[in-house]
Amino acid sequence: MSENKSGDVKNIGDAGDSTRDSLEMPEVMCGSPVCEMVRGIKRALQCGDHQGLKILLGKLETWRQDGKTDLLHDYWRVAQYVGETEIHNIYILLSVTCDKPDSVKWDYLSDALSVLALCLCNREIIFKLLVYVNNITSILVMALDQDSNEEAAIQALTVINVTVTVCRARFAKGLLSVNFLDKLVHRLVEQGSPKVLYLFEMVLEVIKSLLMCGQSYIHLYAVEVLKKLSPVAAAMSASQNPDDEEKQQDGLVEFYNELLWSADIDEKPHVCAKYWTRGRLRKDLLSRCLKQQWLYIYCSWPVCGNHNGISSTFFRKCSACLMVRYCSRQCQEKHWEAGHNIQCKLICGLGKSV
Repeated sequence: MSENKSGDVKNIGDAGDSTRDSLEMPEVMCGSPVCEMVRGIKRALQCGDHQGLKILLGKLETWRQDGKTDLLHDYWRVAQYVGETEIHNIYILLSVTCDKPDSVKWDYLSDALSVLALCLCNREIIFKLLVYVNNITSILVMALDQDSNEEAAIQALTVINVTVTVCRARFAKGLLSVNFLDKLVHRLVEQGSPKVLYLFEMVLEVIKSLLMCGQSYIHLYAVEVLKKLSPVAAAMSASQNPDDEEKQQDGLVEFYNELLWSADIDEKPHVCAKYWTRGRLRKDLLSRCLKQQWLYIYCSWPVCGNHNGISSTFFRKCSACLMVRYCSRQCQEKHWEAGHNIQCKLICGLGKSV
């Protein structure tokens, strides 16, 4: 793991915008569940509080699973705000976690990767992850190679799937340079029928995102991995399981066969890519990837709540960092005074260092 080049981050408490003034949100923001959640995640990241992080992530998941429109809006608002302000701190938490003893490392890494997966909810945030591409790639591969925590591997695959869907070869080439799926695929083949079906599903989803890149060398790697997984698909077809699990297995086998079939269409990667993208824009592919019908962009002032699904709502980006956007001058000024002035300088500094 390469160290932070700036040399000024000694521990997680020194990361990002963790100053006394920026830690505390204005009183007007304290009554909002969204603002309370963002503040809790910010503090957990800056303090390295994995237990607190796990509790907050669990509560967020209940918001998403509830299915009510207002709670879903709150979930995606939290995701966007965390992504806009905390990518640097998440990266540092991931790096610090990788140095922990194996007895706790993988559980902690799973939590940190869960936060990273949460905040990758729009293209601007996902492209910002490319700032850390080399070090993030090594952390993701580490999570895939270990065999003691399947959840950490699933979260790593989730991050990879979303990022490759949006960034395509710009992100995938670093993963392919280390054959990132080889050890995981070897473990799945040894198991025969997968112990965790969702893990196998996520591997297939990542292969699909690789095929959507339309690049020859990426396509060849995806096909190679698919062929290695053929014993797994065969074992799933032959196994007898309870009805619900059998239906899920049948669906995954059909998905596997479709991937294998599509990879051979005219033996042309760009034709295979068109088959899976079906002419959709990347934002629509991202929406499908996140299993969400709408992915609105919200005003970056957390108290506001306006989004681009509301008619006559127009957003202007911060001209310096280009990461946040506002529906009015008033929201921009309030956010600037509440701490974006500090975060903006950090983001701009990271951009210059790339």
